Amino acid sequence: MQCCRNIEHNLNHLVLDATHLVTAQTVATPSEMLSDPVFSVGLVLIGLAVGVAIGLSGLGGAPLLLPSLVLIGIPPQLIIGADLAFIFVTKLVAAVLHSKERNVNWNALIFLVIPVVPSMIIASWVWSYIKENYGSDTLDSIILILLGTILAGVSLYLLKNNVMKKENVSDDGNKTNIHKARKFTSGEKSTFLGTGGIVSFITQITATGAGAMTLPILVRKCHCPPKHVAGTSVVFGVAISAVGATLHYTMGNVPLPLVGLLLAGSIPGVIVGVKMTNRISGRKLIVVFTGIIMVAAIFLLSRAFGIL
Repeated sequence: MQCCRNIEHNLNHLVLDATHLVTAQTVATPSEMLSDPVFSVGLVLIGLAVGVAIGLSGLGGAPLLLPSLVLIGIPPQLIIGADLAFIFVTKLVAAVLHSKERNVNWNALIFLVIPVVPSMIIASWVWSYIKENYGSDTLDSIILILLGTILAGVSLYLLKNNVMKKENVSDDGNKTNIHKARKFTSGEKSTFLGTGGIVSFITQITATGAGAMTLPILVRKCHCPPKHVAGTSVVFGVAISAVGATLHYTMGNVPLPLVGLLLAGSIPGVIVGVKMTNRISGRKLIVVFTGIIMVAAIFLLSRAFGIL
């Protein structure tokens, strides 16, 4: 009889443990995860897939990377720091190339960058305040809600400006000729300052959406060729990711081994993706990625509210 009771007791514990593994947001500590060779290979493959996507479409990697890391059980707080470090390294090369090609509007960039450091420091203080006063679970939920909301906005933005758009004007088109270098008005400068502050604050907490939020402002206010808009946005992304990753590192939120494994896959992935650009329709890819990002947004919001 005692033996049966012991067996029943052990079975109950096994069921509870299994239920916990299925329902918990993280199944192990990050160090335990990274010590698993299969898990490490999985991270490299995720980095590879994200790198290929970046090379193929030019889209930022965060909308694809963040949901993937949440799905495999990485804590949201570590994901933000890791992604900022990941963004910094992957965009740095692109920023150097854009700078050499003179694709950066430095006048606009200066006003975007001015509020970056104070805004991200304030965001870090808000982050620490929520964690200390309301707990890590509350902070994780807030991160997931913000991520899901921003990714939903990104997908809608892509849907409106790329999927539903019937024609695109190339750099050689007539519309490009209207872009001329000029001084910005005080209103435009204020817009760049406000955009830099808001985007920096949100990026420090969610590590995503910077490109999607900055590009429309640059298109409307910069009055420069599309390649300058892209180059300015990339360099701005490098600046905020560098500051954000540094602040998160001081808070202990940047697992360098995880970042290294992701980069090990993403760097060759970007090279492969760039080489494949002439073989695959960019428009079709953006349609596919728009759908993936929307699904990711739904997943993150569902996880935040305990539905999944």
